[in-house]
Amino acid sequence: MRDLSSSLALKVSRRLARYVPTRPRMLRPQRAVVSFTFDDVPDTAYTNGARLLDDYGLRGTFYIAPGICGKTEDHWRVLTREQTADLSRRGHEIGCHTYAHAAVQSLSVAQLEQDDRNCRQTLLQICGDIPLGNFAFPFGNAGLSRKRQLQRQYDSCRGIHVGTNRGIIDLAMLRVQELYESTGKVGVDRLLDDVERKGGWLIFYTHDVAENPSAIGCTPALLDHALKAITTRGITCMTIARALTELKLTP
Repeated sequence: MRDLSSSLALKVSRRLARYVPTRPRMLRPQRAVVSFTFDDVPDTAYTNGARLLDDYGLRGTFYIAPGICGKTEDHWRVLTREQTADLSRRGHEIGCHTYAHAAVQSLSVAQLEQDDRNCRQTLLQICGDIPLGNFAFPFGNAGLSRKRQLQRQYDSCRGIHVGTNRGIIDLAMLRVQELYESTGKVGVDRLLDDVERKGGWLIFYTHDVAENPSAIGCTPALLDHALKAITTRGITCMTIARALTELKLTP
């Protein structure tokens, strides 16, 4: 009975974290802004994803868990520490994603504090003195208490809940749109039509960028299509950090 009660409490906490803005801001949709973000950062997000962004003169945000750099996971190999440093040198934003890709709701307050410290210190050792102002929740979810804990450390936290950021947004749980192969070129175009028409901040997220991607990745051709489309339409593309500043969402 205690386990059932605990499980129910966690589900409620996750839903509250998702739907209750704990760092609300008003984003008046006067223009369209797009950001491209990559979670876990498989090596193909480095070799193909960052390369394509560079080709268009654009920059992305790469949420990295440094404790798994260079490791082979089920679907991909994670980029190395040297590749992480190279991304930073090329002007891409490095974001935090816990030290070892931990589900934050599985950690105690003290454990999360230590994990976050390890993540930040390691990324600074890898990349030098860079700003580390933004975080993405591994697996996309967090309970309300862990969300509040992390929002005190970062300018923004990003989840995986679908939506374009406009109106009242939550800087502690920014919404995203999938850039998966299943999204397709038509799906990408519809999302861009919507943000172009209504304004707001559209944050794409994906994982690997490979010819045969995982179910949560995309091909280089689809990423290229998205980048070409925003360039053709004249939509502004920014990293998460720059968008927060340009959209006047940070103090």
